[in-house]
Amino acid sequence: MSADVSWLAALLATDAPALPGALWMQYYLPMSWIIPLSLFGALVGWKLPWRARKYFAMGFGVVAVTAGSAFPMYWLGLAFQTLSFSTIFLVGLPYSVVLAQPGKLEAWPRAESINPWYLFVAVLPGYFLLLDTFAVLPWQIYAWGFSPIALLCLLAFSLLPGVRRGFTFSRSTPDVWVAPTALLLFAVTRLPTGNVWDALIDPWLWLFLNGVLLRTVYRRWRGAESQAPQI
Repeated sequence: MSADVSWLAALLATDAPALPGALWMQYYLPMSWIIPLSLFGALVGWKLPWRARKYFAMGFGVVAVTAGSAFPMYWLGLAFQTLSFSTIFLVGLPYSVVLAQPGKLEAWPRAESINPWYLFVAVLPGYFLLLDTFAVLPWQIYAWGFSPIALLCLLAFSLLPGVRRGFTFSRSTPDVWVAPTALLLFAVTRLPTGNVWDALIDPWLWLFLNGVLLRTVYRRWRGAESQAPQI
């Protein structure tokens, strides 16, 4: 009987997680901040000509991988550690738009076009992880992220929007491809920490999604209120 359930115990085990190499973790820390800092540089130089704006963004990207306490990467790494794959992908959407040549801009999805239920499901794990941080839950949600079954369950769940809407890889469908791609990259690299939650979500992304959810619900409520028949 014990042999029959040994495979299940292996899937649920969290005491021997597969971790990325120390060198990979060391390199991923500055690399994860390249696109966010480059986007900041592009926004700072928004009024510059396109070519100058591109080089301005590249300069901020170089700063991201420059070592030493005199550079912001050192302090960002101490305060916030690494970014999740999901955050890098989502930041890359406006980054690609900001750096696009004039006349070739493609809009990323507006809040009104995003299903509030998708946003709610995206932010819900963050609340459980927050409660787990303060040890007020009877389960260890974060520790569960080290088990193989967590990756399988989250990957299967992340494919549901693609099954419903069709698997399209574009700026207008981040809910379809961002989470599955982040989880697949985690499965291959185990970055950034070996815990699937750190690859899927981080505090910056969670706060941003909460803001988008509130904004989306508010705009839909205002839209429904304005369309209601006046008595």
